[in-house]
Amino acid sequence: MNQLITITQNENNDQVVSGRELHEFLGVKDHYTDWFKDMCKYGFTENIDFITLNELSEKTEGSRLVKRNIINHAIKLDMAKEISMIQRNEKGKQARQYFIEVEKEHKQQLLPQTPEQQIALLAQGNVNLNKKVEQIENSVLDLTDRFGLPSNKAKVLQKKVASKVYMFTGGKYSNAHKKLGAKVFREFYKDLNNRFDVVKYSDIPLSRYDEATEYLDMWQPSFNTTLEIRGLNSQTSFDFEA
Repeated sequence: MNQLITITQNENNDQVVSGRELHEFLGVKDHYTDWFKDMCKYGFTENIDFITLNELSEKTEGSRLVKRNIINHAIKLDMAKEISMIQRNEKGKQARQYFIEVEKEHKQQLLPQTPEQQIALLAQGNVNLNKKVEQIENSVLDLTDRFGLPSNKAKVLQKKVASKVYMFTGGKYSNAHKKLGAKVFREFYKDLNNRFDVVKYSDIPLSRYDEATEYLDMWQPSFNTTLEIRGLNSQTSFDFEA
């Protein structure tokens, strides 16, 4: 396809044309700045449909080179198509059809042409999707960590603690549990809170829940508390035998 009007890409990868070049191609008799102001009355917005450019123009007048600053505009292709249609003449129709064909070719170039390119595009799409999923998962994990353990996890941990304390004290109805059960509970939760640097165990981050349950499996009462438990339970056994 022959190039009727120069089309370039801006920093945002938008296809744009020179307002002055389009003006010249369309054969508009009005002065460029007056014509462009009239075109903008059709609802075009600066920095959205076009940007204003200050350019240096060089022309030979007689035997000397004259330089002066002129106003030009970088016009997006959609605006250029509408302006061309507004002219309602053969040149305008020709320019509009040219812009449409350029857009079609550009879109076709962006599509994968070979099976290998299509596979690569799909693979890249999967990579991008996995990254987004990972970002969402990390965001969710960060959010849940801020609020500590959910109620169901906290209850599971609480039941595990109770079973552990009953085991250490010799059962729920043992003499040691009756007298020292509350102390053992306090001792465990104090150790747990210190280990995970929280005010209360329910503040433990969800991401460290498994670590907390492992800590519970390994935890034991202090040496002195263990001696007290043994003493109370052995005393009960002795009283029963007597």
